[in-house]
Amino acid sequence: MTAMPKVTDPAQAKAWLKDAHPDWSIVRSDKDRRWGFLDTNERGKDAAPNRATAADADTPEKLHELLDAAES
Repeated sequence: MTAMPKVTDPAQAKAWLKDAHPDWSIVRSDKDRRWGFLDTNERGKDAAPNRATAADADTPEKLHELLDAAES
């Protein structure tokens, strides 16, 4: 797991998350909550059927942790 750098700009955090997790769509709400959504077509033919396809968190760092866990 690559540690997320400390960034204060929400746009920079979103860009870093998109780069670190290219198969995921990253969404940030106006209330500063974040989500990651995995397109079910991007899961791959060998993916477990119960693999997580969505995650949500209050911080970009926590979302990164959750997406890393979902990818492993």
